Amino acid sequence: MPPQEPLFHAPNLTRPEHSSTESLDMMRSDYIQGSIKKSCSTEYTREQLLSFAKCFTTDIVTRSNRFMEILDWITAVPSAIIRYTILFPLRCITLGASTVAFFATLPIAVTLKNSDLVSLAVKYYCKGILFSLGVKVNYIGKKPELNEPHVFVANHTSYLDYILLSANKFPHAVVMARHGGALGFLQNNGLNYLHSLTFDRANITERKELSQSLKKHVESSDTWKNPMIIFPEGTCVNNKFAIRFQKGAFELGVKVCPVGIKYDRYFGDPYWDTRKGFMYYAYYRMTRWMTPVNIVYCEPELPNKQEEPTQYSDRVKDVIATAIGIENVNFNGMAKRDLLTALRESEN
Repeated sequence: MPPQEPLFHAPNLTRPEHSSTESLDMMRSDYIQGSIKKSCSTEYTREQLLSFAKCFTTDIVTRSNRFMEILDWITAVPSAIIRYTILFPLRCITLGASTVAFFATLPIAVTLKNSDLVSLAVKYYCKGILFSLGVKVNYIGKKPELNEPHVFVANHTSYLDYILLSANKFPHAVVMARHGGALGFLQNNGLNYLHSLTFDRANITERKELSQSLKKHVESSDTWKNPMIIFPEGTCVNNKFAIRFQKGAFELGVKVCPVGIKYDRYFGDPYWDTRKGFMYYAYYRMTRWMTPVNIVYCEPELPNKQEEPTQYSDRVKDVIATAIGIENVNFNGMAKRDLLTALRESEN
């Protein structure tokens, strides 16, 4: 297996904290709750922050015996040649073909104002992306199809999470910042037909109104065939831990469909360090042998009487963590920046 890079290298920690590659999900949980992000430094001491660095570090899989280590060393060069000179070009061609097919189909579906055709195009484009990245998915359990207000929630490891869920049965609506260019075209003419919600990062009023827009979204029967997917951790985690779920999705008072996403890290680390950007992660995934993933659909949950949104979120988080066998910890993902600052200081 090729060597993997730990998340917290000293050079990475010198990057600006307000990096342009910051995960949209980090911002999403704040905006859903209609508030501006504030420092979490008062919530944790420096020692407590450092103790949670384990949630955001990469993990290198090691062989259990010396013979297998030697075998890996011997096959390292042939493996790299095949992955980088054969698999990678083929996967690029497949991804390109899927993209061309999608953007050729999408304008037709938009012109016809056919949301079912848009939904089908997004679904099969997601399938094409997964195939291009060498992702092998095992869906466990039945994906809920409900005719009532509901949202899906899942643990979050990388941008693949949305694609994995949207490739099965029906694609999901999402909450994301408004973009221009090709992604903006996809938002305005594709994802918006799935009733996704977009916002202007610079517009504080839009951010505050997003919570109410989300509530209207889930209550509208027009959206139920493409239900909203929310990643309430608010940031990517290394798939070994489940950190605190932000309460925005659980303040809606509707049924929540928990989904557990568990990656097999044998062929490479699944964690997306968003500071390294989208293209770096895509290249890394396309040059692995494969990426096995288990998607576990749990039974939908309803809030109990007298249950606070935070209690509801904790209960759903425990359901997901138990279903996929990851450790449940109470760390606020909004303090991730403070954690990175503490780590940088500890290196000095």
